[in-house]
Amino acid sequence: MDELTTEEQIEYISLIYKIRQEQRTRLGIDKVYYFYNEDTTHHFHLWMVPRYEWMGQIGNSVESLRPVLLHARNHMNDEENMESVLEGITILRDGLIEK
Repeated sequence: MDELTTEEQIEYISLIYKIRQEQRTRLGIDKVYYFYNEDTTHHFHLWMVPRYEWMGQIGNSVESLRPVLLHARNHMNDEENMESVLEGITILRDGLIEK
């Protein structure tokens, strides 16, 4: 992150802002966890993990995120949910293209 130029920093934060705005307005996602990881060589990762209502059954703290992701992978990895994810991606992409 600290190797980004000023222009890259502005573009990066601007993109995160736009994605988050579209998540809220187009998909109704009110809460998101952000995780940043820089333990690889020459790049970094940012995860934006939306909090959905069903996740509250497992927990609402940051510690609940791993069990939530495991539950989703092990119990919600079906065609119906995949279609929903792809629809959300399309909605976000369309919103970002319009801006």
